[in-house]
Formats: sequence, C-alpha cells, structure tokens
Amino acid sequence: MVEDGVFRQLTALDVYRQAQTLFVYCSTEEEVGTLQLLEDALCAGKRVCVPLCTAVRGVMEARAIGALSELSPGRFGIPEPSASAPAIPPEEIELCIAPCLAADLSGRRLGYGGGYYDRFLAQTPAEAVVLCPERCLTDRLPAGPHDRACGIVVTERRVHIAK
Repeated sequence: MVEDGVFRQLTALDVYRQAQTLFVYCSTEEEVGTLQLLEDALCAGKRVCVPLCTAVRGVMEARAIGALSELSPGRFGIPEPSASAPAIPPEEIELCIAPCLAADLSGRRLGYGGGYYDRFLAQTPAEAVVLCPERCLTDRLPAGPHDRACGIVVTERRVHIAK
C-alpha cells in the first residue's frame, strides 16, 4: 500500500524524527493518506498543526490539534480543526508535509490550483516535504512564479532530495 510505504520512508528521516512542530495536511481520497502519520506524530508528543482554510480565498492557517477527534469536514469536505483551535505561527513550524496530485524531481507539486500551499510555504522557514505516489512522480512539471518547491519528495519507494 502506498500510504504504508510513504509513512515508513518519511518517519525514517532525521528531519521528521527531530521536528517537534509539524504542519501536516489532512488527506483526501486523491492524495497520499496522512491518518497514520498524524497518529504517529501525536503519539510521539509532537505539536501537530493542520490547515484551517480562512474566509480569504487561497489562505490557510496552521492550527494545533491534540487528537484526530478534533477534526471535522470543512468547507471543501477536507477534515479541519475548529476555528477555536490554537493558531501556530508559521515561523514556529519545523516541518511542513504537503500534498500533491503529482510532483517532479525538483520538488514542484501539482495541486488543485488554489495556491493555498504555495502561499503558506512562502511564510515559513520550515523544511517542506511533498508526499507523492511513485506513479505520480515525473521528471518535470510546469511551474509559475508563485509556485513553491518542496526540498524533499517522499514516495513509497524512495526519498528524493530535491535541493
């Protein structure tokens, strides 16, 4: 299973093991699942933040959760924390885990076109990792001026350092 392989590859990385504050997407059916990752990070005592889409189109905030039960379907049907969940400043995040529909070896990711992750990644100095099924990894994707690449690409088969 893709999720199990990606989980094993990611959690073996020093950057994951050493990070105390993580920003992790809540997956949809089209993305690499993050349920196991969220559970692992919470059980390890890490501060886990997930996206909360704001009223401003294309903008999301990092909100801390203490349990998966704090999530419920948000505006796009994606699990989100409540608006009362603690906001975590982007500069406090040590590792961002980003989704994709496809990614390339330079760490560029193809998402849904809303620019949410590109805007968020531009605000944080955190290492960024994109989780991508091997079958969706390509040599090169088109990129625009606002696209933010991730430094690490993790598939179920390998870890690719994109820097």
